[in-house]
Amino acid sequence: MRKLFTLVIATITVLIVSILFGQLLGGFYIYNLLVGDNLSLEHKEVKLQATPMEKRKVLRLEPIDFYTIQVGIYPEVKSAQSSIDKLVNLGLRPFVSSEPPFKIWVGCFGEISLGKELENALKQQGFDAFRGKGLINDRALKFPSNNIFMKEKFAPLLGKYDLVLRHSIKMFRSPKISEYSLDLWENMITKVQSEISEAVTYLDNLKEMEESKDYHRELLNLKEKAISYGQSLNLILKSKSDEAVLYSQGHLLELIAAYHNLITNTNEKLGTN
Repeated sequence: MRKLFTLVIATITVLIVSILFGQLLGGFYIYNLLVGDNLSLEHKEVKLQATPMEKRKVLRLEPIDFYTIQVGIYPEVKSAQSSIDKLVNLGLRPFVSSEPPFKIWVGCFGEISLGKELENALKQQGFDAFRGKGLINDRALKFPSNNIFMKEKFAPLLGKYDLVLRHSIKMFRSPKISEYSLDLWENMITKVQSEISEAVTYLDNLKEMEESKDYHRELLNLKEKAISYGQSLNLILKSKSDEAVLYSQGHLLELIAAYHNLITNTNEKLGTN
């Protein structure tokens, strides 16, 4: 009887130890699986940084704040069409974001307080309008450090378009024509149009290079939006109206989108996004 009791106690003890060991082993395995993954990722990153061919350069231009009026947000483009049509009938050029939920914006100006009157006017037209903040250069161009084309040819292109956008936001402090005298408008517009012409010429020369062939679609889109924006500026002096200012600002929003699209898609094609 005593032997039987001793055997039972021994069996229970072995069972308890086995269970505890199993729990400890399981916990140890899970812990090391997690830590091991983290160490593996860190190790890969170190190797990536240590490989000369994989070192990256980053072109991060200074961010530029701008303000716009959001007049609607929709799950699909079709549901936004009536609002778009109404804005066009008012003589405006709305901008619609490229991904759902689709947002409709009007205006692109440098000082938020100067958009209050436009916000109120759109509310009176039945739009759920409010002023919002946007950011130019919210992303950076990243490329392998040994890519001479990107460093010496492509990066300067972004610098030229950055200058156009920077001076445009300074010019468009407000959505209203009365912000400046016509003489001052003419001087500012002439300056921006000259910068657009220089940027487009540089882009054309860049596009002739063999290394640019993978980016032709984005480059052509940027060129098209820049030319359209430059031409729209002439309407401000011709019609001398707030509608002309807002129409041109709509083109400016399209140029900003094309500029960001070029950076994003270039990073994707280089595998550096």
